Amino acid sequence: MHVTSLLNEETPMAEPPAPSKDRRATQEEIDAFFAPPLQEVKPLFIASYLAAQLFFFIALMGPAVLSIQNKALAMFPNDNAAQTSAVSQIAGLGALGAVFANVIFGQISDRTMWRWGRRRPWLVIGILGMTVGLVIMGLTNTVPLVAAGWLIAQIGANAALAPFVAVLSDQVPEFQRARISSMISIAQNLAVLAATYLSKGLKDNLEVLFIAPAIPAILFMVWFAFVLPDKQLTIRPPRLDLIGLIKTFWVNPIAYPDYALAWWGRFLITLCSFSFTTYRLMYLVHRVNLTEERANDVVATSVLIYTIALMAASFVGGQLSDRLHRRKAFVFLASALFGVGVLMLAHTTTVSGFYKVEAIMGLAYGIYISVDLALVVDVLPNPDNAGKDLGVFNIANALPQSLAPYMAPFFLGIGSPEKMNYPALCYFAGICAIIGGVLAIFIKKVR
Repeated sequence: MHVTSLLNEETPMAEPPAPSKDRRATQEEIDAFFAPPLQEVKPLFIASYLAAQLFFFIALMGPAVLSIQNKALAMFPNDNAAQTSAVSQIAGLGALGAVFANVIFGQISDRTMWRWGRRRPWLVIGILGMTVGLVIMGLTNTVPLVAAGWLIAQIGANAALAPFVAVLSDQVPEFQRARISSMISIAQNLAVLAATYLSKGLKDNLEVLFIAPAIPAILFMVWFAFVLPDKQLTIRPPRLDLIGLIKTFWVNPIAYPDYALAWWGRFLITLCSFSFTTYRLMYLVHRVNLTEERANDVVATSVLIYTIALMAASFVGGQLSDRLHRRKAFVFLASALFGVGVLMLAHTTTVSGFYKVEAIMGLAYGIYISVDLALVVDVLPNPDNAGKDLGVFNIANALPQSLAPYMAPFFLGIGSPEKMNYPALCYFAGICAIIGGVLAIFIKKVR
């Protein structure tokens, strides 16, 4: 790419022309600015990207994995229905905010013309907004206030996440995408593991649990923003009116069927995953009959098992996908295997059985995440608007996180509401993942 930085060792170029309302860009300038990256990214870029991903998700995933559940258990001791209802309200509202924020800020970052670049400013603004929300969650103890904090945190997080993911399209060439995608996914799941152990260790000090992880997240995201070779946009985009803003949330599935199939595949496996993980701690308390303290220990161990399996599978999957130039088979097999693992949970009532299923699900999801993001970038409708299109795609990631907490009580309530019907929830979730895998087979643009 035509970038001068610490990361890409090129001869410095002249300053880009300053944006002008009257100036029209030539076709050559447009083609040069939005040309796909061809140069291999350097180790400093990769290390900074991974560190920012790791600490960003430690701060964000702590609430998503366990902290909100522990907060609900503390607010409503001995009331199973109130606990699940609180989790549904808090998690659902935050994820709903993520749906809109990711797309909007993806569009905004595509159009930002500041001297700092298109992506860099929103990485910093977003991480600070997320921290404000986490502080509110840590210092309040009612469902409406905690939910409001999670909503603010998710909006801020997705203001950073949208440009953060777009960097993969902006900076990373096609021949490196699956490998770097797998590294990013490993970092994210290491963050889940770290967040789980933090939640376990600090479950009696929820203020520190929600707030402290945001400090290193800010530091490492700012560092990544500093080293990111982000170019200033000097080509003024068309003015965005209300109709254009509404269209931000839409990509025509008939015009771009491969993108649509990838979108639905991600939607279904995410719906499957969050239908269970949102209630993982309560599953162990309500169905396996563990104490809250023992359940926290089991979750921590199970996430460790899951993460080890995921890391091994993700590394191998990313390498093989790039080497074989194939994406679809990996996505199909991984989604189907993940669905089978969740179906097995419907018949699991022991801790040892729970650990085995977590290992299977970790292997499956490790393969999936190592390849799926690379597949998505390969089928983007318009690389010029990567932030916007990836933002629309992230709806498939965020919307299920909002829907799952509201849909799950329906399945949990089948039969005796006091007993909580986790098998019904697992069957629904598992079938969703399998269908999502089948959809990948019909993608035509990639092999």
